[in-house]
Amino acid sequence: MEPIGNWDRLPTNDSINEIILKNSSNSSSQFTGVQLIQSFKPLIIPCYTLVVLIGIFGNYLLLYVICRTKKMHNVTNFFIGNLAFSDMLMCATCVPFTLAYAFNPQGWIFGKFLCYFVFLMQPMTVYVSVFTLTAIAVDRYYATVHPLKKRISVTTCVYVVGGIWLLSCALVAPAIAHTYHVEFQKEGFAICEEFWMEEEKERLAYAYSTLIITYILPLSAVSLSYICITVKLKNRVVPGHPTQSQTEFDRVRKRKIFRLIVLVVAAFGICWLPIHVFNIIRDIDINLINKHYFLLIQLLCHWFAMSSSCCNPFLYAWLHDRFRSELKKMFTFKQKIIPTNNCVAVSVML
Repeated sequence: MEPIGNWDRLPTNDSINEIILKNSSNSSSQFTGVQLIQSFKPLIIPCYTLVVLIGIFGNYLLLYVICRTKKMHNVTNFFIGNLAFSDMLMCATCVPFTLAYAFNPQGWIFGKFLCYFVFLMQPMTVYVSVFTLTAIAVDRYYATVHPLKKRISVTTCVYVVGGIWLLSCALVAPAIAHTYHVEFQKEGFAICEEFWMEEEKERLAYAYSTLIITYILPLSAVSLSYICITVKLKNRVVPGHPTQSQTEFDRVRKRKIFRLIVLVVAAFGICWLPIHVFNIIRDIDINLINKHYFLLIQLLCHWFAMSSSCCNPFLYAWLHDRFRSELKKMFTFKQKIIPTNNCVAVSVML
């Protein structure tokens, strides 16, 4: 999974300087592509800004509700909080820097440190989101299919989350090792790109392996897990005893949670599908993509992928009863009547 900064699949059998010079010597079509995205600037910037605002504020609310509500302090919500945190980081690191890099004629203007830091955080937050969704699916599977088995403890959950972040960092390491920050002082611009030089086979192996590990396998495992949960819920028979209504209520609640998690996973899979398809086509043959529209298509695919970070707060506000009730408490104005000697003072509290 490669950062959006890689605007073109450049040849890898030359040095970086030769690559840039060769690329610039035949840049008429690329220049047209740059002009095209510049013409869409009034539309693209507001769309990206909306993703940043909704993604950061919405996921912050999700984290805030989980932290302040004791009844929501459980393993599943701990994973969901980790998902919201990674989505916040994704919006903060991916979107602003990507947008500035795309439209700034001076290229990468944020220096060497941020070059490596941002290119580390971009894919790592995506990996964390994918693996967290997988952990949620496994947790839901055991809670529904094996309800009598002991659930993992919060301590174990903390170790799992820590392992997810370490694994994600390890998966990013090869890409960071091939990331370079190069300044062209005479030309007045700088680049922050991933170059594999004469290791094209290694680059393709890494690209496809990360695609399988971080997209195909997790979504397949999650889908299989939820199919098993669906079969279990359909075949579950509610016994006729005095607490049947309570059992039925519990089953409905579990189905709502199941539907919520399925939609979260589906939103992630759909939002990230275009950028993966784009990268695969680019790896097979870059000429299959019209160079005039290359930058615009990549930028739109990237925006669609980033929009996945905005889905979770809306889904939880819509489908999660407890989260929705806590949000209502936060945003509902309550009238507090304070009696006085001669009159009644009404104060409005948030």
